[in-house]
This record gives sequence, C-alpha cells and structure tokens, in this order.
Amino acid sequence: MSSVVAADPVLAAVVANRLHATAEHMAETMLRTSRSPIFQIRDFVTGIFTADGRWVATKDWIPVLAGSMPSAYEAVAERFAGDVHDGDVYVLNDPYHGNNHPPDITVVKPVFHAGELAFWTMSKGHHADVGGGGVLGYNPYAVDVWDDAVRIPPVRLYDRGVYQRDVWELILLNVRMREFVEGDLHCQVGAVSVGAEDLLAMLDKFGSGAVGTAIDRQLAAAERHMRTEIAQIRDGTYRATRSIENGSAVHTDPVAVRVEVRVEGERITFDFTGSDPQTAGYANSTYSNTVASCHIGLFALVDPDLGMNSGSTAPIEVIAEPGTVANAVEPAATTLCTLANCEATVEAIWLALADAVPQGSNAGWSRACNFAEAGVEESTGRPFVTMGAFGGGGSGATLGADGWDGLGTPVTMGGAQTRDPEQHELTGPSTVLGFGLRTDSGGAGRWRGGLGVWVKYRVEQDGLPNLRWGGGTSEETAPFGLHGGHGSAPSTGEIHHPDGTVEAAAVNTIRTVNAGDVVVANHAGGGGYGDPAERDPELVLRDVRSGLVSPEAAERDYRVAVDIATWAIDHPRTAALRGE
Repeated sequence: MSSVVAADPVLAAVVANRLHATAEHMAETMLRTSRSPIFQIRDFVTGIFTADGRWVATKDWIPVLAGSMPSAYEAVAERFAGDVHDGDVYVLNDPYHGNNHPPDITVVKPVFHAGELAFWTMSKGHHADVGGGGVLGYNPYAVDVWDDAVRIPPVRLYDRGVYQRDVWELILLNVRMREFVEGDLHCQVGAVSVGAEDLLAMLDKFGSGAVGTAIDRQLAAAERHMRTEIAQIRDGTYRATRSIENGSAVHTDPVAVRVEVRVEGERITFDFTGSDPQTAGYANSTYSNTVASCHIGLFALVDPDLGMNSGSTAPIEVIAEPGTVANAVEPAATTLCTLANCEATVEAIWLALADAVPQGSNAGWSRACNFAEAGVEESTGRPFVTMGAFGGGGSGATLGADGWDGLGTPVTMGGAQTRDPEQHELTGPSTVLGFGLRTDSGGAGRWRGGLGVWVKYRVEQDGLPNLRWGGGTSEETAPFGLHGGHGSAPSTGEIHHPDGTVEAAAVNTIRTVNAGDVVVANHAGGGGYGDPAERDPELVLRDVRSGLVSPEAAERDYRVAVDIATWAIDHPRTAALRGE
C-alpha cells in the first residue's frame, strides 16, 4: 500500500469524485448485465456507505429508492452486528425490516481493506416478481404485507464468499419469474462487487486515513451547503394536502397526505401529523419511503449540484405518526408507496412551499399510471413482462422554464429511461401501434407544463393478466398549476376490444386481455406556471406550429390568435384578446 497522503481540499474533491464515479460504475454494471426490462429502464439505484454507516455517494436514477438506502444499511448493520465478514453479501426486501417497499430488493456488501471493515456497497432495484399476487410486484388486491410479496429479512446470499444455495432457492421458489429475479439478483451482486474493487483501489492509492479525512470534509461541506440553501427559504410554517385517488382495489376512497413544513433558520421539518390512517390497500407508506419522498420534495427546490448524502440530509427532520399512511405499521400492504404516496407527498411539499422559496416551486408533475402484462410467451416458452410505457407524463413548469415532455413522475425526477418499442415487441407478445406527444396536454402558463405521451399497443396472446397501476386519474389528483398557471387534465386508460367495445381501465385493478385487444394509455401533462396571457406570443406560435398546442387552445388559454392559413400570429386580434 502506498504511503498515507495528508488530506487537503484538493484531495477531498478527488475522493468525493472517486466515490461518485464508483457509484456510477456500479449503476452502469447493473444496466449492462440486468435481465429484466425493469432494470433496463434504470429502475434501480446504487450507493456507498462508510464502515460506521455514513452515506457518502449514490447514483440516484430513481431518487425515492436512493432516499431509503440509509434505513436498509441500518437494518443490515443491526442484524449482523459483530458477525460481518469479508466476502459476505446480504439481501432484504421486507418493508418492516429496513426496506422501502417489497419489490425493491436491496443487496449489501461489506468492503474490507487490510483486514478492517472500510465501506459498504449497496444496490437496490425493482424486481419483475417478488411473490404474492399481482403483476410486476404490484397487487392492487393486497390487504396485508403477505399479499404483497414474499418477505425477505436481512439474510446472507453469500457467507464469506460462499454461495448460499438454500437462501437463493427459498427466494426463487416463491416467485413466478425465476429467470428474471435470479438474473437481476446476480446483476446486483456483480454491481456491489465492482464497487468494492473500485473502493479498494482508491484506498490503496490514497490510504485509509487520508480517505477518511477527505470524507469528513466532503460531508461537512454538504451539510453547510444544505444549511445555506434552507436559510434562503423564508422562515415560517406552511401547510398543504394532496390526495391519492384510492388506496387500491380494496380501498377505493381517496387517501389524504397532509404535511406541515416548518422552516427555522438552517433547519427544516416535515410533519405529517394528521395524515389519514393506514388503509387496507397497498398505498400505505413506510417511514423510510416518506423520508425519501421528503428528500425529493426539498432537493428539487435547492441547488441541483447538491447531492443526497449524510451531510446534506442532516438538517432535515421528518415526523410521521405510526399507523398512518405516512408511517404504516405491520402488517399493512405498502407496494404502491413509492409511486402514489411518494407523489402526493412531493406535491404537498411543493404546494406548501410555493410562496416561500425565492426561485419558486414546481407546478405539478404527471403521476405514474402505467399498464403491464406478464406470463409465458407461447411462441418461445419463456417468461415475459410487458410494460406499455414509452415515455410518460409531463413535468411541471417552474419560474423561467417550461416543463419537460414525457419525462415521467417526480418519483424518478427524470432518471428513468424510456422503454424501447422494438425491445417491447421482442420480449413479449404485443405490437406497438403508435405513441407520441398529446397536443394540449401541458398545463397553460407563462411557462407551459410538459406534454404527456399517448401509447397504443395490441396484445397478441390470449388470457393475459393486464395491470393498470399508479394514480393521477381524477381531477383532484391531476397535476396542478402555480401562480396563475393551469393544471393538466388527468391521465386516462382504455382497452379497445376487437368487437368495437371500449373498456375504461380503472387504475389499480387487474383484468384479462386477449389477442387483438388494444391497450391505450394517455398520460397527463405537467402543470403550468404563471398567467398564460403573459406568455410570449412567439413561443405560443412555435408550440402551435409544432403541434404541441392547438390553435383553439392558443386563443382560449394564451389569448394568442393564430392564422392557420399562414401559420402566423394575427396581431390585431391577439392585441384585442389580451386587452380584454
């Protein structure tokens, strides 16, 4: 090993960059070696913790997964305290033993250097099957955690480097999609192992003492940065409520998430006291998921260069009463919490702070609302999972910027990768008939909301379970506008049958589809920001020419008249409209 190098600000920056590069290397390894289409759209995260459990780096393609990693580390460290060995690899998915929700399986590896525990590497990703009922890990008929999934507390996948066949078989015999789950578990083990190799190389180069000092400096700087950002938010107490349209197929009433945000100098508290009691359905949130959702809500409003780690999250406190939808207790079902519950939490925070943040908050984003089928393909005899999402909903506008088209949900903050339609057809019995941006789906505003995507595909096999899960399908849960901006219409979904009948596909339900059925998904756009009549008429004209806004909406919402014969602005009429 090289001689120890004294840490300085330059070395601290180098070590911080090496740690983040290692997390990215782990994520790229997962992306390139994954088996399921879910991992292939980047529905996973990677992270690094120090020996004493400080969170130092992450690749947060799905931020809601990243924000719950500390609780997973704590569960593993507590379970195996005094019994951690070089070559061990641990796994867990149980929401009441440190995980966020069951489909996101967590894999953790201790990293030893010169005989001493130095780091932990972690990967967490949504698996194609985790037992229980339902499709893709989502069972809208679940009434408890056992309906959700097979429960995996922290256990060893490898013991001192030895493959634990009994544990692997216990997991794999309880899932229908064994090929996907086994492949993705090996993918995760490979990722944490690659991360361990990178960390050992860094320790060999700089020495453990210098690396430790550099990490201390990095986390202290991150905490100072976040405290400075919070200090720019006006002190006060702010409240808002957002709802989930239903808790599941067994709890069809709305579920309210209520937040009180308290800003006091350089600290911020998110208090969910008063949120609805936990439900019989699967929209309940674990505490770790609520914490992760609060991170999304805040980090979206501060300096984008500020990443999540133990330093930047230190000034944040989250209060959630046990037994509520913000902190469910066993045996509540929780699978939908990383989507609908997270989205309602983030939206409530953005609404609460809409007037308190100097640069302005976000208008509402589209919520996740997707279709999926799963089974065994008759032509190949192989299992498949088909997800009909080639893009998603629009993001909300902000002060000075339009929303992004087809970006998806705030759960991902744009980190998920759009599903390739050719891959969709190659890996399951369906044919893509078309997809594109929905004209007029973005909420009108001085800054326009991003557009949602429409998707249409035909099922090519009989007797397949078709799941529609998520939310944002009611007026109350559709994306909201801010400061005079308009909201977006809700998402819709239908099944068009060969006989010409059209079936409205209710969210959080499963139905059977057959060959010839056509699935149609219309994703909501994002909300607008500011008075639409203040939008630059030239920008409105550009949107009309591009097909993003119709001439009728331009006149009705933006007060801009477009002469469709010349595709130019009718300035006299526009002046009259805006004068009115």
